[in-house]
Amino acid sequence: MLKNINLKQATATSLLITLMLSFGYGLAEPAFLQAIEDQFTVKQTITAEITFATPANDVVMNGSIAGITGGTSYGTSTSVVTTNNNTGFTMTLAASSSPAMVGDAFAGTIADYTPATTGIPDFTFSVPAGAEFGFSVSASTTANLAQKFKDNGTNTCNTGSADTSAGSCWMGLSTVATSTIVTSAATSASGATSSIYFSTFLNSGGLTIEDTYTATMTQTAIIN
Repeated sequence: MLKNINLKQATATSLLITLMLSFGYGLAEPAFLQAIEDQFTVKQTITAEITFATPANDVVMNGSIAGITGGTSYGTSTSVVTTNNNTGFTMTLAASSSPAMVGDAFAGTIADYTPATTGIPDFTFSVPAGAEFGFSVSASTTANLAQKFKDNGTNTCNTGSADTSAGSCWMGLSTVATSTIVTSAATSASGATSSIYFSTFLNSGGLTIEDTYTATMTQTAIIN
């Protein structure tokens, strides 16, 4: 009889514990099913930079010119600029002396090219008399050229949107920087390529002192 009572008590106690656990879970369950939110942001500032991915190369003109009988020679310097600046960059060119082309050993100079209209390049390189040294600019993306180096495709610079050839839109160097490339957006990872073409022309019958002549210039690229 005592065993039956103990068994009944044990059964009742077990049932009571089960009911208490079930009731407790029922009370706790709503807390497990609810959630809270906490939104937040992370900001990172990236600054603008500019670099010459390929600096301009030194130039040795493609031939010597006889100082009395005259002649012509050409040379090219190419550079690549890379920038992540959203408004692009402007590149300028300036000579360290005037005239730019100066004899290394003697006092001779070669005059800077003189276009027909001051500040506006000539479509063709033309030296009616004497000796002159000039330059033109070309770009892998024509839109990047400063307006004065764009042409109408036939005979006039500082107008239109063409970059007809490496032999168009010539002007003389100056100690005052002149813009050559003007962009309005970041470059691609491969950069923006531009080339400066140089020409020296000596008319026959003149006299240019024998020497090696050097023009030193500075090309500057600055973010807009």
